[in-house]
Amino acid sequence: MGGTRQDVPGTAPVPVSGGVPRGELGDALAHFHAQSYDKDVSQVETLFFGSEPSNGLARPVRGQIRPHLNALNPLRGLDAAGPALGGPWSPAQRLLAACVEAVRVRRISAADRYPVHRAYPSPRGLFGADLFLLPAEGAAWCLRVDPQSHALQPFGGRDAPSDLEKALSEARLVVAADRHRYPPGYGRLRPSLARLEGGHLLACLALTLTRAGLNPRTHPNPDHPACAEAAPLLPEGMVPIAAITPGPGSHGATALSPEAAAEVAARVSPSGRSLRAWLDERTSGVSTANLVTSAHVSPEQGSRVTSGLVMAFAEVRAVLYEPDALRLYRHVLEGDRVDGRVVRELLPDGSEGPARPVPRTGETNFSATLGYTFAVDFPAWARAHGAEHAETVLHTLLGWIAQWGCLGAAATGLCARPMRNYAEEDWACVLGLAPEQTPAYQLWVRAERGTYLDIPVDAAPETP
Repeated sequence: MGGTRQDVPGTAPVPVSGGVPRGELGDALAHFHAQSYDKDVSQVETLFFGSEPSNGLARPVRGQIRPHLNALNPLRGLDAAGPALGGPWSPAQRLLAACVEAVRVRRISAADRYPVHRAYPSPRGLFGADLFLLPAEGAAWCLRVDPQSHALQPFGGRDAPSDLEKALSEARLVVAADRHRYPPGYGRLRPSLARLEGGHLLACLALTLTRAGLNPRTHPNPDHPACAEAAPLLPEGMVPIAAITPGPGSHGATALSPEAAAEVAARVSPSGRSLRAWLDERTSGVSTANLVTSAHVSPEQGSRVTSGLVMAFAEVRAVLYEPDALRLYRHVLEGDRVDGRVVRELLPDGSEGPARPVPRTGETNFSATLGYTFAVDFPAWARAHGAEHAETVLHTLLGWIAQWGCLGAAATGLCARPMRNYAEEDWACVLGLAPEQTPAYQLWVRAERGTYLDIPVDAAPETP
């Protein structure tokens, strides 16, 4: 820790050809490989790095409204494993409850370096992704769902709709991200971190909307009409990356169906625990934890994490133009021995590839006894989605998959910490990846939890 990767090496971690022609797509591939350089990897010294708090919790917005959340407590009290919310609640009430429960601040860990926690992870707890609501068509209004106060905050110079119940009955959801909320030291990696976080939020929304009795269709593509219509109305720095629409219909081949979300949710949800309690227990663990400080977690103990990841991985591969452009690997310490490093590929049908030893190197230390790596063939993503949007679609989907692993960990008393700060070329080598594969995201599972002086958080009191 404490160093900085200053320059892109003369040779990229993996070849920058892979069938991509010189020019626009070649430049996109070079940019993808360059994002991990020119970033500071020193430990954080302060939560905030600018003149204002960076996570959007500080002050109300002119014209904001505090809607009645009649369906929120019934939704929170549901058994996490289902069935979906019954009762007389309108679509608008169900939507509001699901959005609030997905995005809200859940606790403050006063004894940790990164104190703010939600149901999904964020680099250093700074939360670069936000949730916005738009009408079923057009952009007559744009409302941000505030994660602390639960208020609906109008943006883009448009007032909130006068008949909120009617307006929200078929509302579209847009997830947007602001890379500037992360410290400048993250360098060129900041846009990808923001998109990954947005994917985690999308999966959390898919869960809560499903449990609310709605049918969320997820569109992990900034080309979606809702994203295009929201873009000019969003706060400065916010870039729309994905949308969620109600019911049937599709836009783009990579849309994830309501059935996909329901099937993955069924795989990871714990029975006999409330939805609220389950989401409250999602944690990355203490930020200073590592292999030495963490108890051993076997593949059997992490089976629900694996199951959730594999199911979500299979759902995403099913909508890819080139399914083999995304692969999933599990690495473990067999018998809790530091030298017993083994990796297996996890296949979408639930089977596993043969075990391969993982050599020990200084740049590929395991962060826990159980971990997962997503590897991608980026030229295939660039061919499918174009140079402009390939990184956005890729990282959004990686975050969506990884969130189900995080929720699987919470269901079994474990913590799961995503990781993007590593040397791709070294990990590609020790995992034995093919030349066209790049390790794009990791998830590490630990047994240490603790409370760290946690303070539960709910809606802030209404301001006069």
